[in-house]
Amino acid sequence: MFGMGGHTLYSRDVRAVVLAHYERAAGYIAENFPLAPVEAIEYYPGPGGRAEYTASLHHPVPDSIPTVEIGEFGHTKRYIAVAPNSLLWLVHRNAIGFGSWTPSRRDPESVGFGRVVLSAHYGATADDLESAMLAARSVLREQRLECIPVLGGGISGTLFLPFGDGPTYETVRAWLHEVADTAAAREPAVFTTEIDPPQKRLVHICVATNAVGRISPLPYTLAGNTALEMETPIEWDELGAVRCGAVTAHNSAQRLAKGDVFGRQAKELAGQPFAAIRR
Repeated sequence: MFGMGGHTLYSRDVRAVVLAHYERAAGYIAENFPLAPVEAIEYYPGPGGRAEYTASLHHPVPDSIPTVEIGEFGHTKRYIAVAPNSLLWLVHRNAIGFGSWTPSRRDPESVGFGRVVLSAHYGATADDLESAMLAARSVLREQRLECIPVLGGGISGTLFLPFGDGPTYETVRAWLHEVADTAAAREPAVFTTEIDPPQKRLVHICVATNAVGRISPLPYTLAGNTALEMETPIEWDELGAVRCGAVTAHNSAQRLAKGDVFGRQAKELAGQPFAAIRR
């Protein structure tokens, strides 16, 4: 990706709308995920095209761009770190989307936010997705755990689970597999956990990206589809009123003017300890 930064991949209009969006949104992203390792996503030959990911860095970057190293000494990988200037720098180098494994602020290899990713398959609708989000939330609340809903590109969504005690990814992922299996067993007409799901109207529930180096989209970033839809954090009482695809790079200023919807909820839930819900 970095070798291609000398030219503009997208049309002038696309570049302008993507850049304007991140000029509004980058501060919110950086406030919620400060210095988290980030992967930038390009789309070829433009929005709606093939996604390509930066992965770790293999080329120098300017000294002003923060980076973070992951892994043990001698086996480290270096990533761009989330900051307003780094995100905007990447947009100028053709990035449209951004993803991370949302680690703890204190340790890029411990969990800050667990994630449950929900995706509609084979004709599943926005109504199906909303039912799935509520059903997954119900399973989580049985363990006295709250989550933050984010509507994604296409018909998809992510539930973000803040943890204040920095648990390991292995432990969180194993527990979330239990959550997904419980949800699917209770609502087989709603969920599938299968990697290659059956060709029926179901919502796929996935927790596999809860691992170092396995990313999902960050709140307020853009999907690389032709509409440039925003990963839109909502309040639970907005579910059904704000629909997938309603907020895009073209109209995100109105939604972002409401303030940091994700951050307000994350601060309220910041004290949730993973250690307590395991017992």
